[in-house]
Amino acid sequence: MNRWEFSHGIVGVNAPSWLTFEVHRPYFDGAESPATAIQARAAVLAARRFENPAPGALRFGMTMPASYRRLLVQESRLTAYRAALPTDLPDELASPAWRRMTGAYRRHAELDQVDRSGLAHWLVAVCLPAAVLEVVPEDLDPAACRDQVTAGLQAARAAALFGSEGLSERTATAYRVLADRPAPTVSHVQAVAAWGYLLARHSGDDSAAPLLLARARELLKEIAGELTPFTHTVLTARLALREVMYAERQRDFGGARALLADVRAGVAELTAPDRDDELVLLETRRRLLDRHLEIVVRIGDTEAERAAVEEGLALDPWDVKIRMQAAQAHERAGEHEQALAGYLHAARLGPFGTAFALLRAADRARDLGHTEFARVLAERAFRAAPRARATRDALLEACRNDGDRPLEELTARAATRDAERPYANNWHYRMYASYFNLGESESPGLYARLPSLAYEFAERGGERAEVNWQRLMPPAFRGNLIRESGLTEFAVDHPAELPAHLRTPRWNRLCEWLDEFDRCEPERRQQIAMVLYRLGFTKLVLELIPAVPVDRLRTPAELRLHHWRDLVRYVASIGTAVAAPETSFAIAEHPACPTHLRFVIAVVAVVFHARETRSLEEATRWREIGARALEELLADPDRSAFERTMAESRFYRSVSFVPFMARDRAWLARDMDRAEELARAVPAEGPYQEFLKRENLRACVESRSKECYAFGEDERGDLMVAEALAVDPYEPKTHIEVAEGLLRRDRPREAADSFLRTARLGPVSTAFGYASAAECFRLAGQPVLAEDCYLQALRVDPYAISAARGWAAVGAANGMAEAARAYLADLEAWGAARRAARQERP
Repeated sequence: MNRWEFSHGIVGVNAPSWLTFEVHRPYFDGAESPATAIQARAAVLAARRFENPAPGALRFGMTMPASYRRLLVQESRLTAYRAALPTDLPDELASPAWRRMTGAYRRHAELDQVDRSGLAHWLVAVCLPAAVLEVVPEDLDPAACRDQVTAGLQAARAAALFGSEGLSERTATAYRVLADRPAPTVSHVQAVAAWGYLLARHSGDDSAAPLLLARARELLKEIAGELTPFTHTVLTARLALREVMYAERQRDFGGARALLADVRAGVAELTAPDRDDELVLLETRRRLLDRHLEIVVRIGDTEAERAAVEEGLALDPWDVKIRMQAAQAHERAGEHEQALAGYLHAARLGPFGTAFALLRAADRARDLGHTEFARVLAERAFRAAPRARATRDALLEACRNDGDRPLEELTARAATRDAERPYANNWHYRMYASYFNLGESESPGLYARLPSLAYEFAERGGERAEVNWQRLMPPAFRGNLIRESGLTEFAVDHPAELPAHLRTPRWNRLCEWLDEFDRCEPERRQQIAMVLYRLGFTKLVLELIPAVPVDRLRTPAELRLHHWRDLVRYVASIGTAVAAPETSFAIAEHPACPTHLRFVIAVVAVVFHARETRSLEEATRWREIGARALEELLADPDRSAFERTMAESRFYRSVSFVPFMARDRAWLARDMDRAEELARAVPAEGPYQEFLKRENLRACVESRSKECYAFGEDERGDLMVAEALAVDPYEPKTHIEVAEGLLRRDRPREAADSFLRTARLGPVSTAFGYASAAECFRLAGQPVLAEDCYLQALRVDPYAISAARGWAAVGAANGMAEAARAYLADLEAWGAARRAARQERP
């Protein structure tokens, strides 16, 4: 199958969205995949039973609650598949089976009783209880329910009520219609036994359970002669499963085990008469094995436990529960490495138990000495279940252990439910709210509040700050942030498109500014455009400010506006066919160009030619232009000491590309010494100037580290990186530098931890961080950790071919070798097809 067609580029919470889709596909669109777990195939069988109705034909014995579908959508983030009724799913996403179900649902009032019953059970199987209650809005007449088909319809209503309401009064009433005076039919046997089981499992008073289970057994005896051996054996096994639950509640584990042994032996001899009953038999075997495994664990029979786990994994390798049981078996045996692998595998098969499995994996990782990996798992568990006490407490403890007070406080706030702003429970929103809706970013990272800073300048209006922050976020930042957060409602192309319930007062004010944009003066337009750019609306900036030939520009404000436009165009093009900022270069030659603007453009030009054209001649020419402009700025008595010192520091750091290109080590050292000296000496006053000083110092020492590494001075380079990290420990790029320094010293295991920090501090480099950590873990002989990190890289970037190749190489470590190889083969075929299509274009 085309995994990307179905995942729609959505980033799942913990597992790739395509993986959740495949394992649970019948719940999403009614079809199945080779990876579909046994339990999820209930809907597949229900569809077949609807097409070929046979009163009394067996269906799956277990159904899922309404919360299951909600969790599937939440964890996969495939929100387009969110549905309470069959008609909610867009037709283009529905399989042929789902479309048939939708058609039947639309005309359910016209269906005969057989088809209504079949439809109701189909809706139960796909976990749409609200739709079942539309088809069967009221309890049916008890007398009419003595008919097997009508009883089946009432049973579907009862199951739907339990799935959505639990043991409510309506649920009890619906079951009593069938259980109080049951008729001898297959429908009644199953309904009476189900009611007894629910009381035994979920009720505080299970005293009625033995009577109900005995009544079901008597009914089964009464109709035994009418049943095929297959149907009778399966019904006997299902009844035994109900009785076993009551025995377990009474702590009669020996009796429960003996009862299960008898029915398992009988089921083992069965041969299904057709492909539909093959599914029934498969589900029956899986459920019997599950209860057997739970009982032998309680008894402490480790040999039987091992055998049952092995059998369960062979029966359904995609089932989350058997994967969890396997991990727990390893944990009880003190096999921490195997337990870690098992919990990681279980966590990606969700949705039930994802956070639990991640927390258990984190504990095992910590036991094995993988503390940074354990923290990453704790963060993933928190993101999967942000309001669960266990995930909150685990992440708070991890932050405390690391001395990370800012993120400890952020976690506590994110775990508190905000009824008016449900998105505020989202980790990414808390970290980078400024980029979502000009909210208050809580990350202490230097770039977390850049859009808010731009907004605050625009709000003040007349003020124009010539000393601004240097960091230009990549064009993909906003898109990556929204995808990784799962808050796809924020994915808009224009601020006015953001839904009202997601807006802040600042966002509404921005929309008002945009309404007036065409009537604004150039300086005001630049202020607004800077807010838009910092938010990630690059395309909108270019649309709002049409390109104008430089010879038609007259005033300094117009020149500044169009330099800004050109800079946005250039930055947006990086990584593709680079759009050279030729307009800016022409503006620097314009007679009305202010000195400071010429200075800024000259610095940009040096960097551009060093990185893009590699022309030493052009870089040198622009350095000289910048030097003359700097001389004028430094001589200007109206400029503060802060402005003069900052300008000179930035100048020498940027133009040091020239001696670097010339390979003149002494000249480069002089430039960078001066840049660093000034960066440390900046006379900052107030929080904003302190912020600019810190940002410039971090950039300066980062540049010095690159200088050192380029000339083989690794030890000094490492010291510079350490200082950059001290200035801003939440900058992902710096953790990459730390990791690369460790790799140069052949320390891949430690480098992996730094790349993990890069990944968890994303979204600038989340996929890169995970993929690089995976490679380091592989080099360090940690295939289990490597496998998980490769898969996490593919969760974020499903097209990452290097991560796909890495996953295929180590997939066996976590039991997914075949899936990894298939994924790689599909991705390579997809890439080859795209290359071939490009070559065929004229």
